[in-house]
Amino acid sequence: MRTWGWRLVGGCVLAALAALLQGCGSSKGVAEFQLYSQSFNLQYEQGDTFLNTLAVAERKLGLHRARRRGSAVFVAADAAYFVESVDPPLTASIRGSLKTLKAYNDALSALANGEAAAALSNRVSTLAGNLIAAAASTQVAFGATAGIPGAQAMLSKATEALNVAGPVITAVATRASRESFRQQLIETYPSMQALLQALREGSTAMYYVVHVSRTLGTSTGSQELEKDREALAGWVVLMDKTLIAMRIAYEAAISQNFEVESAGLLEASIELKGLAEQIKRDRAK
Repeated sequence: MRTWGWRLVGGCVLAALAALLQGCGSSKGVAEFQLYSQSFNLQYEQGDTFLNTLAVAERKLGLHRARRRGSAVFVAADAAYFVESVDPPLTASIRGSLKTLKAYNDALSALANGEAAAALSNRVSTLAGNLIAAAASTQVAFGATAGIPGAQAMLSKATEALNVAGPVITAVATRASRESFRQQLIETYPSMQALLQALREGSTAMYYVVHVSRTLGTSTGSQELEKDREALAGWVVLMDKTLIAMRIAYEAAISQNFEVESAGLLEASIELKGLAEQIKRDRAK
């Protein structure tokens, strides 16, 4: 159900780049990106809901493992499992990375829509803060995810992407030049693409956590687990579509051939918005 969502995360982000490469004063792509931005926010809410499910599962699994060690043992990496007001480590890392992608999207959206340089500086500062926080969360998660298949590989790749993008964004965050923002946001695109790829590959770790949590103390799975599996499978398909769209849109941006992509992006944004709203209605039933 979420197939269009993650395709547009990349495709429409880079539609903005295409408009920007043709000149900051151009209105090409603005309408399409405004609609995309609205649709992205609806889709982002759905992803955030899935992470809430993952957080519950991870906490249950983490507490089970911590208590098996006995009350005489305290491991610092287990701390987040005992504090319900914070995400457990793996969930915190993934959520932080998604927030970074959203902050990147918001900055590009503002740039494409002609937001003043001073306001853009605040958005880029927010992006820089999200990058730093996501990198820190990812490092913490390393100590708590040993034994979870796929987790360490995902965290390593996410860390690499965040570490490459971080200094670039931090360096430009204090400037007040639209051209500086444009150049640096474009420069960080490969890192954002790599970050999304890392999250896609992290689906193995996510499902392991949910599966073990759902089946803990039982001999079989549950109806809830099947729903979780379907939701995660849909997310993987979405990210696969996104990675393809990101590459195509990036190539269009570099060639400044935005008109070729415009109609398709507009159609996809409309469909994304409709699908996101339908998913929200279905979950409310």
